[in-house]
Amino acid sequence: MVSPEPPGRGLGGLFQRLGPRLTAVAIVDLVLVLGAVTVLGFLLTGALDRSGGPSHQATNSPGTSKTTAPEEGVTSPTVPPKAATPPAGALTLTEFAAPSRNIVCRIMSDSATCTIAAFAYPTPAPTPAPTPAPTPGPCAGGTVGHLFVVTKDGVQIPCLAGPAPGAAPANAKVLAYGTATSVNGFTCSSDPSGILCRHDATGHGFTLARAGFGIR
Repeated sequence: MVSPEPPGRGLGGLFQRLGPRLTAVAIVDLVLVLGAVTVLGFLLTGALDRSGGPSHQATNSPGTSKTTAPEEGVTSPTVPPKAATPPAGALTLTEFAAPSRNIVCRIMSDSATCTIAAFAYPTPAPTPAPTPAPTPGPCAGGTVGHLFVVTKDGVQIPCLAGPAPGAAPANAKVLAYGTATSVNGFTCSSDPSGILCRHDATGHGFTLARAGFGIR
């Protein structure tokens, strides 16, 4: 007499023991359980993202954007065509720097001078003093275009002995954009397009910026 073959092990044996009807029910239950586990996983992942947990979304790190410092030189302001009185509320600074610190100026008893550390305009020829003087020759051993001087007699761009001047130090007083200083009959004003210095009574003056300069 042949004995019936015992059911196998594993899922196949389990399905054989359960029979077709119970096997179908078991498969449906298994699919429902797996679906519930998947949904629960999605819900937990979303909760972690909303609470600041690990996420694969790209974020911008703080401090990556840079703010460009103001720099004179987009255009060079024009010198007023005639003399003018100092503006109301003018300061009395005798030494100051432009907000970019690229230009440093000083007002003395008989002149106003400005130096510029870096410029993009062509190097000008040195100019003689307004009083009778020979035509200046090359600036041997010095630099031209870094120093501008205005007096009651006019404007000069003299040869500056030694190396080119540097930028203003961190502790230098700054003449903010939109303000002016007036001392000893000279007025200097600060603007995003550059620095303007002039002799009030005669109107002689110069404008100075990284991009260019003007003389009247």
